[in-house]
Amino acid sequence: MKVLKKLWSWIEKVFNGLNAKTKELVPVAINVVQAIKDFELSGTADVIEFVVTKAIPGDADDKAIIAGRAIVRKWLPKILLELQLVEVAANTDDLNEKLQLILQRLKLSSDETQNIVYHGIASLIVEKLSDGELSWSDAIAISEYYYKNILKK
Repeated sequence: MKVLKKLWSWIEKVFNGLNAKTKELVPVAINVVQAIKDFELSGTADVIEFVVTKAIPGDADDKAIIAGRAIVRKWLPKILLELQLVEVAANTDDLNEKLQLILQRLKLSSDETQNIVYHGIASLIVEKLSDGELSWSDAIAISEYYYKNILKK
């Protein structure tokens, strides 16, 4: 247990040491994953627009909104389409329809598979939004720290 406490303490220091811009954008990545989880129940037609709208609050800084939208629009389809889940969507050329089918299939996956996908998406978005401030490893740690210690509380 001491090792885990030391690890969380180190991650907390890394998080607290981030510049203000990156610290502001970490919640966007976590909100993207929360929006992906909520999409199927939303009744919304456009996957990317739903995710972006849920991930970035309307009162956020304009630059944060622009950066967040660009990252989500670029990376969310890329990640979801590259999963083996894409086979379920092979018969349509419409990107939005493909994403909807993939997310429906993902919801039927095991909790472990969902965790892997959601954790990876959050970490990738944190890394890309940090403009080089965070490595992939740091982004994983920050995503996990934020989700467990800030979002869940």
